[in-house]
Amino acid sequence: MEVGHGSGIPRPSSATVPPPPRSLVSLGVTGSVKSLAGRVDAGGGTERHPGRITDQERSMSIRRSLRLATIASVLLLGLSFTRVAAAHEPDRLSVMAGMTQWTIFRGGNLALEYMHGRLVLEVSHGQGLDLNQLPGLALTGDERAAGARIVVPWTTGFGVGYRITEHLHVLVEVKAHHYRVSARDRNDELDYTTFSVGPGVFYTFQLYRGVFLEPNLRWWPNVASTLDGDHGRLRQPDGTTYDHAAHDFGLFANVNLGWSF
Repeated sequence: MEVGHGSGIPRPSSATVPPPPRSLVSLGVTGSVKSLAGRVDAGGGTERHPGRITDQERSMSIRRSLRLATIASVLLLGLSFTRVAAAHEPDRLSVMAGMTQWTIFRGGNLALEYMHGRLVLEVSHGQGLDLNQLPGLALTGDERAAGARIVVPWTTGFGVGYRITEHLHVLVEVKAHHYRVSARDRNDELDYTTFSVGPGVFYTFQLYRGVFLEPNLRWWPNVASTLDGDHGRLRQPDGTTYDHAAHDFGLFANVNLGWSF
């Protein structure tokens, strides 16, 4: 131990500080080398720094960005096309007849359709439909098994929709359907009305000077009826009763024949 001149404070002598044990130095160097080797092996030959992406990740990110840009471009192009097509279409008023009602169900149907820009409005009315003309599609299995006879004296409603292209449009329709239903005992009858709300899709094929065909597919699910609990009972000739559930048009396909003014 040495004493500094003028301070009186003892100062350690270099001779008194022992060198670090050789074994500890060797251990530290060895551990550092192993740690570095581990990082090299894990990174595939190069050390991975936090926050730095690999070439593979960069390539995947570029491909995802290109896909998203392509999809967005197609959607924007389609939207621009529909806007231009609808904006240049003149207003159109058409009168139509539903061919399914006239030719299959031996009744009738007439409708008016008005298009303004992309707005579509429609009103329609049908009457005298006999669903037993096509029981395999128009009646349910329970209705057929009970020998039910179902007549639709009238059906009416309206729709509001969107014109997607010059020939394609969709509607949301609100409908009321009135039914007269009997089982095998024709003297016992149910008389009721159902109400439905559902979508429809329509496509127009122009034929000649305003005459067109318009195939369409609608879904008319019941949302309410005037039957108590949407069910009614009908007497059968053998004394049993048939529990009739309010008839549901459901999916309805049609082809309108129309003329535009």
